[in-house]
Amino acid sequence: MITYYQRTVKDQKLKRLESFKIGSLIHVEKPSAEEIEFLAKKFNLDINIMRDALDPYEAPRMEIKKKTTYIFTRVPRYDGALKNISTFPTMFVLGKDFLLLFSLEETSFLITALRRHKKHYTTQRTKLFITLFFEVENRYNELLNKIDNRINYFGLNVGKVQDQDLVSFVRYEVILNEFIRALLPLRHVLTTIMAGKILEIYQYDKELIEDLQLNNEQLIERTKSNLTNIANLRQAQEVISTNRLNRVIKVLTVSTVVLALPTMITSFYGMNVHLPWADRSLTFFGIVLFIVLFILVFLWFLRKKKII
Repeated sequence: MITYYQRTVKDQKLKRLESFKIGSLIHVEKPSAEEIEFLAKKFNLDINIMRDALDPYEAPRMEIKKKTTYIFTRVPRYDGALKNISTFPTMFVLGKDFLLLFSLEETSFLITALRRHKKHYTTQRTKLFITLFFEVENRYNELLNKIDNRINYFGLNVGKVQDQDLVSFVRYEVILNEFIRALLPLRHVLTTIMAGKILEIYQYDKELIEDLQLNNEQLIERTKSNLTNIANLRQAQEVISTNRLNRVIKVLTVSTVVLALPTMITSFYGMNVHLPWADRSLTFFGIVLFIVLFILVFLWFLRKKKII
């Protein structure tokens, strides 16, 4: 689907257009093959690069063809469940008199965010691109906050982690590693843009790009920190589980020893032979008393040696 938006200095808000006008934002999501060919012909775009943006594994990068800049990024996909977070490729195309936002997935949240900005105009394509890029990084930041909260919760309740929580650890690691693969290449893209050889950058734009770079670095460090925290939590849980297992094994071992020796004693009196005091009525109580004393002494000895 192709949608055109425009806001000039004379407009109070972002408006939707029926057709393209110079200085417009072209929003393309879930395009058909016919729409891709139409865009390539109308705006003189490289159709092969546009098809690259439909590759779900496309990495962030930047290309320049015929004075048109193609900037690839990856946008987080979030449906309300942390375990379902992933990223998808999105392409920004900066032409002579337009900015094109191109993606196989839904990116309407960027348009919604753009409507909230009061001083951003589609006629200022570089500034508009930076604004939209900020919104992409803000989504990364929001999702990292959610993951932070879950990791902190597990950290405070590390001894109460259940099996399904361990599965969540693995899923969060997958998500964070995907974030790293998306954010690291963006560092090089922003550095190239900052050089000013690709886009015409004014001083104010340069300050915004510096903020983008700083934000990108912070996102990378936060992601790495979360990965480290998850690894530490998993190791701590393994130690706790091992200690619990050792205690169980220790109890079972002591129980086996405590029960084995009295069983051996009483088994003698189950033999069909004559045994000492076998014909006395108090022998049974004597054996029971001996067994109880033996168990108490044995437990005292284990306790003294700090075995239990």
